[in-house]
Amino acid sequence: MELRAVGSETGVKQQELVLLLQREINQVQQLMHELEQEYAALAEQHTASLENIVRKKQETIRELERIGQQRDTLLASMNTTTEEQLKLALHGSSTPSADKQLSVLWNELVLLAEKCQEMNRINGSIVELVSRQSRHALEILHGISPKLTARPELYDQSGYKTISAETHSLTKA
Repeated sequence: MELRAVGSETGVKQQELVLLLQREINQVQQLMHELEQEYAALAEQHTASLENIVRKKQETIRELERIGQQRDTLLASMNTTTEEQLKLALHGSSTPSADKQLSVLWNELVLLAEKCQEMNRINGSIVELVSRQSRHALEILHGISPKLTARPELYDQSGYKTISAETHSLTKA
């Protein structure tokens, strides 16, 4: 009878793990949706919606972290890790249907997380590019040309070339 209780307890914990993985998948799908919205806002340079999207994205990431901690706690109470659970699922164990479900859910979670990571990398590249362009535009407005190492040739009021000892901002030009 005690074996049944232990097996039953393991089955209950496996079901809890299945539910946690499903919640985690839902949150990763939400994150992917937010990353798609972020990409669109970056492409349209719509800063107002971008701020809102980033806030939502941060909330989703915090929720993912909470679920991950719950999963780790549950796995620790089962004296195992997700990888060990999946190995059992692939090689068969006492509850093959739950293990198969765990394996399918884990693979889906990993695939979605990899897609999110790639989308986030792309969005980060766009942010970096826009940032570089903005810095360059500000440098031009302040009369700083990052490509010129020598003093720039400018024209004075009478139209003759002069070599400037100082930079000229747009307001001085």
